[in-house]
Amino acid sequence: MPDAPKKILIIDDSALSRKTLEAMLVARGYEVALAANGEQGLAMIPQVLPDLLLIDVVMPELNGWETTARLRGAAHGETIPVIVITSKNTPQDMLQAFEVGANEFINKPIDEAELVATVDRLLKRGESSSAAGKA
Repeated sequence: MPDAPKKILIIDDSALSRKTLEAMLVARGYEVALAANGEQGLAMIPQVLPDLLLIDVVMPELNGWETTARLRGAAHGETIPVIVITSKNTPQDMLQAFEVGANEFINKPIDEAELVATVDRLLKRGESSSAAGKA
């Protein structure tokens, strides 16, 4: 029996970015859920039980840094791999991503091969500690 597809939650305020990322990942066999902002994404986690999060940095209200920090402070979000996606690409931005708990940092515009390789690597690394609730 084949394994269930890994679930990825994309949190991005841009509908175009969400749909583009979704298309890239669905084509690779991933199950994708979409959130339009950080609050919505955090609220969806207990229902979706994602194996990985893609979080945009530049969003109104709750930005990607704050969303990631809040996720890491929640019991259900300590081990979910997080990839921060952003057009902000200074060394300080990268440092901030890791300081708030991101596992990886990918610059926009997104290179599909880089995205898929990073997602695949993080999901393989986290198979034993999946947030999908293998209780």
